[in-house]
Amino acid sequence: MTTTLDDAPENTKFQKRGIFSLVIAHIANDSYFGFLPPILPLLVVEMDLSLSMAGLLASMFAFSGAIGQPLFGYFADRVRKGWLIALGPIGGAFVTLLVYIPNYSSMLLLIFLAGGGSACFHPVASVIAAQISGKRKGLGVSVYVAGGRLGVGIGAAISTFLVTTWGLDAIPIGGLLGLVIGIPFFFIAPKIEKTSLPLTVNFQETLSSLSDLVRPLLIMWLVNLCRTTVTMLVSTYMPLYVVSAGGSVGAGGRSITLFLFAAAIGGIYGGHLSDRLGRRLVMIGGLLFGIPVLGVTFMVSEPLQTIFLMLAGAILYSPMGASVTYAQEVAPEHKALVSAMMLGVVWFLGSLIAISVGALGDVWSILTVMPVAIVATGSIGVVLSFGLPKENRA
Repeated sequence: MTTTLDDAPENTKFQKRGIFSLVIAHIANDSYFGFLPPILPLLVVEMDLSLSMAGLLASMFAFSGAIGQPLFGYFADRVRKGWLIALGPIGGAFVTLLVYIPNYSSMLLLIFLAGGGSACFHPVASVIAAQISGKRKGLGVSVYVAGGRLGVGIGAAISTFLVTTWGLDAIPIGGLLGLVIGIPFFFIAPKIEKTSLPLTVNFQETLSSLSDLVRPLLIMWLVNLCRTTVTMLVSTYMPLYVVSAGGSVGAGGRSITLFLFAAAIGGIYGGHLSDRLGRRLVMIGGLLFGIPVLGVTFMVSEPLQTIFLMLAGAILYSPMGASVTYAQEVAPEHKALVSAMMLGVVWFLGSLIAISVGALGDVWSILTVMPVAIVATGSIGVVLSFGLPKENRA
């Protein structure tokens, strides 16, 4: 029999122990997104890979994790088994076996399968995070989401330490993190609340049941896509922007570290605000105030540039968890599916847009393309955000 992480009644109590456990699981799951980049330079030499082949390896993990999320979200809404989150850290751990794979095509297959674990984890864990947060769902989901950001950094640090200390052969040691944290969740994961949705409903019937919600969900999704794309552009290109503007490599690295640190804090506080002021208001405010602040970042020099960049990070990430909770509240019978659309699919498409902006930066200067792309994308998001559905705050 599966035991819950907390015996408190559903929807009445913020289950700190349960949220903490989900954060730990999220750290372990997303750590493998940060595991691969530090070892790519060595794999290029060892396997005689081109830069494009190395880039495809890194992209494959994100690709399988993103496209699989809606499928697993649909599945999770049917079977409603909390232990599915265990498959995320365990599946991700297989990335560390990459050093044993003798050929490139098998590497791609391994990474694709490992990403499937992450695809299973995110929609289920997002539903559980909201479920065990009582009336503070925005805060609970935001704290859970922040764990993923922390996990990417931890994974990169572990990978870097292992490869610089003992070489590529030590990388499989990193797989222990996913196994040690993932396996217990087969036994301690909370049960997922039942809904009125029949377990036998097929995918076509699922789409039909969502037909009345297409417009509000589409607007929410597009607003979140605009916001995520902006943060992706900063995360990807800010170090290059700083260096291109005459700064040092160290200054570029510090800029993105401080941006993400502020983003984690802003995301948690934004979840708290959404519980008090409403999800819609936080989503509108995140873009309405975040984009102008970020725009100022490109107009000033240090130390003001770093200050405005951190402030922008906190504001822009404030709706991250709230947006997921918002979608779950709009479509309560399909929480896992809409969570997947708001997280994995948005993140993947944002990455593709960021790549396109990089290509434009090769033609023109990144000093020009990056600010223009951010302001244009953010402005579209601001306009769309005023069409977000009204909330029932009763």
